Amino acid sequence: MDFVAPRAARRAGGVRFVIAIAALALLVPPWCGPAAADPQDDPLVELKELSQQAEQLAATVQTAQATLDNRLQALTRADQAHAVDLAEFDAASGRLASYQQAVDVLAAAVYTGGRADGLHALLTATTPKGLIDKLSVQRVMATEMSSRMRGFRQAEREAKLREATAAKSAAAAAAAVEAAAEVRADLQSTQSELRSRIAAVQAKGLMLDTAGQAVSPGSVILPGSVIAASDLVAPVPAIGMNGLVPNASVLAAYIMSTFPGVQSIGGVRADPLPDHPSGRALDIMTGTNMDLGDAINADLQRQAGRFGIDYTMWRVPDHFNHVHVTVS
Repeated sequence: MDFVAPRAARRAGGVRFVIAIAALALLVPPWCGPAAADPQDDPLVELKELSQQAEQLAATVQTAQATLDNRLQALTRADQAHAVDLAEFDAASGRLASYQQAVDVLAAAVYTGGRADGLHALLTATTPKGLIDKLSVQRVMATEMSSRMRGFRQAEREAKLREATAAKSAAAAAAAVEAAAEVRADLQSTQSELRSRIAAVQAKGLMLDTAGQAVSPGSVILPGSVIAASDLVAPVPAIGMNGLVPNASVLAAYIMSTFPGVQSIGGVRADPLPDHPSGRALDIMTGTNMDLGDAINADLQRQAGRFGIDYTMWRVPDHFNHVHVTVS
């Protein structure tokens, strides 16, 4: 009886040990050779993902291009409306200036001819006939002055109305060009990212090909729409191009083709100074890109003779976000 308990204890301990070993075997997976490769480390998977990213970016570019087209159409309508309003304001201002001149002439005639009332004519006439003649002249002058003053006041009211209308349409055109420029900037940014993805796809495909790894042609050759999206040229938004003198028109086209980073270009508009209203001036908007402004200004100065440039203004008060240029 003294040796039974120890043997039972040893038997129980052995059972517990076997159970522990079995549990451990369940927890530890069997050895099945090398671990499976992470899909993220597979160059073929990475190539496919890069291709998909490029296609998604291309779709974004195409959507942005459609939005830009709509913005540019709205800008064209706003610009045309402003051009009409500006022409009507100029015509009204011309009529006002004509009436002003006529009123000034009559006022000068009255001033040099003395007082224009009947009492003065009575006191200064030397004969009855002279009195009648004086009174007749005064009546004609008074009628003419009254008529001219009515015309002057009407022309003044019309000019003010046209000026307000032109100012309103100018603000609408400015908002339209800003909206178009914003969409264009987003489009160009997405295109830049798309070109990077295309380059990554091509580089990865070349690397796999060099390594002798089989690559599906479709994984490297991107759809034509993707390449086309990366090559889309977004027009520079512009307002006030109608009415530019020939030198300004040629210069505007040159800026658009040579400096695609330009935000927008403005031409004919109302201004106290004659440069813009006469169609001889351009405002080349560069935003915060001072390097771009420096490059444009330097280029214009070098080619002043070619484009008939009178002067440029850059990095002076009110000209830190655009280069102003006036041509002959």
